[in-house]
Amino acid sequence: MEKDLITQALQAIHLQNGKDLQEVTQYLNMKYRIDIDPLVLQERLKKMILEEKAVA
Repeated sequence: MEKDLITQALQAIHLQNGKDLQEVTQYLNMKYRIDIDPLVLQERLKKMILEEKAVA
């Protein structure tokens, strides 16, 4: 299953490049015009990390 834009941005910008969530928010807003609350990104990130731990 293909990952959505928000998940892809979190993985590429935050996890791989070590940037903060504010830069992920700015990227999504400027490139895709997605206005997302930083709390939503934080919850998505927690969920991604928990899923990775469950798989490993």
